[in-house]
Amino acid sequence: METPDVRAVVTGITAEVLGVDQADLYSTTALTQLPTFSSFRIVEIVERVEEELDTEVEASELTPDNLSRLDTLIALFERTLRAGVPG
Repeated sequence: METPDVRAVVTGITAEVLGVDQADLYSTTALTQLPTFSSFRIVEIVERVEEELDTEVEASELTPDNLSRLDTLIALFERTLRAGVPG
C-alpha cells in the first residue's frame, strides 16, 4: 500500500474547507487568524482528513495546540498514521 502524502492531504482539505488558497495557509502563523476559521470548520477538516487517510485521531489528541496551526495539524495526522489507528 502506498503511503499517503499527509501534508498534501491535510493542506488540500484545510484550504478547501476554509475557502482559501494553500499559500494563505503557509503565510499565516495560526489557522485561527483566518477569517473563515471556526470550531465547526476544524471539526469538518479533521473528519474529512480522517476519512481520506482512513484513520481516526484519538480524542485526547484533539487539543487547541494540535488544531490551531497547519504544521501541528499535519504532525497530528502523521503521528496517528504511524500509530496505525484504523478509521
